[in-house]
Amino acid sequence: MPGNRWLADEYIKERLEMALSFKKRINLRDFKILFMIPVEDARILDLAKECGFKVSRENRGIVIELKCRD
Repeated sequence: MPGNRWLADEYIKERLEMALSFKKRINLRDFKILFMIPVEDARILDLAKECGFKVSRENRGIVIELKCRD
């Protein structure tokens, strides 16, 4: 993880886009483990929203999914 906050944010955004190629939905915990991201959950969710993801909380887990673009 880059030490600079801006670089860290860009790194996370890139990983969010990569996660889409694996599945349509990804659990936040799995996302952090898969990409070894030591950042607080709220920051990742803020970045996901900023990137156009739909962020929802279901079944005691947080799911990041791409918004439908009609």
